Amino acid sequence: MTEPLIQQGANGGSTVAPPSPRLLGPAALVSVAFLGTNALAYVFTLLAARALEPAAFGELAALLGLLLVGTVPATGVQTAAALSLGGAAGRTEQLVARLHAAALVIGLVVVALGALAAAPLTALLHLPDSSSVAWLVAVLLPSTLIAGYQGVLQGSGRYGRLAGVNAFFGVAKLVGGTAGLLLGGTPAAAMAGLTVATCLAALAGWAGCDRPALAPGLRVPLTAAMRASGALLGFVLLLNLDLLLARHHLAAADAGEYAVGSIITKVAFWVPQGIGVVLLPRLADDGHRRRLLPTALALVTAFGAALTVATAASGSSALPLIGGSAYGESLGSATWLFAALGTLLALAQLLLYSGIASADRPAVGAVWVAAAAEGAVLKVLSATGRLSVVPLAGTAVGTALVLVAVGLLRTRAGAVPPDE
Repeated sequence: MTEPLIQQGANGGSTVAPPSPRLLGPAALVSVAFLGTNALAYVFTLLAARALEPAAFGELAALLGLLLVGTVPATGVQTAAALSLGGAAGRTEQLVARLHAAALVIGLVVVALGALAAAPLTALLHLPDSSSVAWLVAVLLPSTLIAGYQGVLQGSGRYGRLAGVNAFFGVAKLVGGTAGLLLGGTPAAAMAGLTVATCLAALAGWAGCDRPALAPGLRVPLTAAMRASGALLGFVLLLNLDLLLARHHLAAADAGEYAVGSIITKVAFWVPQGIGVVLLPRLADDGHRRRLLPTALALVTAFGAALTVATAASGSSALPLIGGSAYGESLGSATWLFAALGTLLALAQLLLYSGIASADRPAVGAVWVAAAAEGAVLKVLSATGRLSVVPLAGTAVGTALVLVAVGLLRTRAGAVPPDE
């Protein structure tokens, strides 16, 4: 068994049982709950695609992509909490309090860094002003806290409560973002609504975790969270790189069409997330990891293959069905590429979780190499005038395919050493 990323505190009130090796039952429960939440996110994206002009929707999609990048430290907090609590047993109240304090500190640091990056991001994405980026920065603190609460519930196996907190978050974002769209009619207004909603969801998450306190002794949890963040940053960058570069390189209308196609990518990536949520704490145990990872990969592959075939069968009608008649001219029948991309990225995420849990540094480094390679290829295509919607999507699919192949080869070869 690998050593937990965060050592158990000496004090504590709540008890965490060792994780069960069972995967399918809890994964089904969480997947159903997350499917509803992600469907709400899809509804918001669909409403935004129809309420905004293609250029404005491309701006909002790029902002949401940046939000995912900005919440990487939050995901690091969640991952460290899930792994440490999943590998611990006994009373863990002190550990939870330290994780809570670490989430607060990391959230404040990320907000400060975001404020420094606001002006360059506004210029990079060709935004009319910095108001939408300001709201993006503001939402990072409550987002980090929510991720910390989710990690605590995830690692302690309280999946019903985790599903409830996540569902409230999804409903709040839909209501807040839609209210912003209706009242303001701009990407900045939508981001403002999302920020208010996320603050309310953070309060709900705190209550769902039994209102944890704050505790000193943050060196170990901060270190563990930042290690996980470094590993996940490359993946989140890869997950959103094509969308961000579409906004940067393509004409505004083409970038908007690519953003609508990316909705399919997100569906293929989001729907099986419950599998990863339940699997992650169990990865702290080497035996569970070796037994359950192949099952998880097979489940994700089966779902993704079905979605890809269905998208291919719908042909050129898939994109207009999602975003309306204004979309689909550039992509035509190649929309299936986005379903394949989402499936490959979901597989890559599971393999990365395994690498983080087992301290497989080459597996983590492969994600960064993949992101750099994709960026370099797209830069060459843009410089030579050959970059359009379909080559961009094809490049992203090829990169993800190579990354998954590398991860599978390392897993099969048993090259991952146990953490000392």
